[in-house]
Amino acid sequence: MKRLLITQRVDYISERNEMWEGVDISLSKLVSRMGFLPLLVSSAVVDKVSYIKELAPDAILLTGGSDIGSSKDRDKLEFALLDYAKKLNLPVFGICRGMEVLNVYQGGSLSSITGHVSTRHFISGSLFPHGREVNSFHNIAILPENLGLKLDILAKASDGSIEAMRHFSLPWLAVMWHPEREVNANFGDWKMIKEHLDKN
Repeated sequence: MKRLLITQRVDYISERNEMWEGVDISLSKLVSRMGFLPLLVSSAVVDKVSYIKELAPDAILLTGGSDIGSSKDRDKLEFALLDYAKKLNLPVFGICRGMEVLNVYQGGSLSSITGHVSTRHFISGSLFPHGREVNSFHNIAILPENLGLKLDILAKASDGSIEAMRHFSLPWLAVMWHPEREVNANFGDWKMIKEHLDKN
């Protein structure tokens, strides 16, 4: 069974004065059904490089939730994961924030956007030549002029913001929508994720 590292969001619970890590349980359920061993990784570990080496992942899933900069430890962990994946040519799949992290890692930048929170909209591009509708839960966007190096645009929303992208040479793929939040699972999404993460 291939080992899939899954990153977690970090939230401050003010009434308890606690920092919590977590991820939508549906992600672990779905990737385990795909045949992966889901391993949730903690950003609290100090020696992140040694931690990742010990876990010895076969693939990496960068999840959504909270913006870059909201948790320096999470940012550092996800960049360390990308360093490791780049060195070993491992598959990486990014969801929402995960796509933002990939873009920033590749030297790109992010922009604020309106009309993309708790809604649905149409996207199109080479990934979906006939277009399709997706959910949307983000107020940060990647615009074509801010795309990182060696990244290829696969789909855009009607306002021109990027909704899917991949690396030219590394097995890295990312989308801005949340496949795990669909009430009725989109099997095309899960087929795409499985085939991508199963590459090595």
